[in-house]
Amino acid sequence: MKKKYKILLIGYSNIAKKRYINTFIKNNIPFCVASRSYKKKIKGSYLQFDNYDKALKYSGADIVYLSLPNSMHFNWSKKVLNSGFHLIVDKPITTRTGELNHLIKIAEKKQLLLTEATFFNYHKQFELTKKYIGNLSNIEQIFVNFTIPTPKKKSLLLSKKFEGGAFMDMSPYAASINRIFIKENLKKKSIIIKKNMNGLIISFDVFLKYKTKIFNGTFKFGGDYKNELLIYCKNKSIEIRRIFSPPEDVKLKIQINKKNHSKIIIVKKDNCFENYLIEIIKNIRNRNYAFYNKKMIKDENFRFKIIK
Repeated sequence: MKKKYKILLIGYSNIAKKRYINTFIKNNIPFCVASRSYKKKIKGSYLQFDNYDKALKYSGADIVYLSLPNSMHFNWSKKVLNSGFHLIVDKPITTRTGELNHLIKIAEKKQLLLTEATFFNYHKQFELTKKYIGNLSNIEQIFVNFTIPTPKKKSLLLSKKFEGGAFMDMSPYAASINRIFIKENLKKKSIIIKKNMNGLIISFDVFLKYKTKIFNGTFKFGGDYKNELLIYCKNKSIEIRRIFSPPEDVKLKIQINKKNHSKIIIVKKDNCFENYLIEIIKNIRNRNYAFYNKKMIKDENFRFKIIK
């Protein structure tokens, strides 16, 4: 009989409430929660803790899902790995150069899996998009617009103390798109960054020119909601909405344009987080602990050396 891996969720964030816990319950994955602020009983949790250290000591879990503010990721990731847990960390996994490499070394020494929870591309719409692109050499230009209305003042997204901001929140998406679709060396770049009065990055625009491709992206707090990916290929263009936060309970659409003809592809409901989590558990079971390391390193390099 296959072992049932238990998950300790550290931090009771909004996305944990809305998505993670429902997926644990649906897939019959035992889980417990550690939250310093939430005291009410959490449905499905086999244990609850108000202290993170006690949770690491007494949870009996195999995997920790770290869903804390960005500024707490690195120190708690070190503590979790050194305590012997496989680790999933909300994006961004780290906020400074060098931190990821340090965590990977601990994970390798302890023979543990480490991964950043950037999972939008595990939705069926992404698999279909790659299918309609065909060979990546067909891509000529990529346009991304990810704009959200200005977060509330008390939101962690606008907290300098907890290292929020558009760069920390959205740059993992920019890095993933670059890694997945572009395999060429960068030739030219132009980056425009805007900060608020507190010095926090609230938008960044990137123009990246490669040998045969162009990546043009807008990532922004403030404005009408946009969550779009547009890919121009040699003989067609492909448009996707809700690329970075595909809902699990709604059918999505992919629009393919060829000359004067447009075709709409209906994508069945899918849970990208569930697909990602199943892959993680499979890799742990197969002892494929380094599965995500190269991807994370490439994404960190893009985030800190190319667009910041």
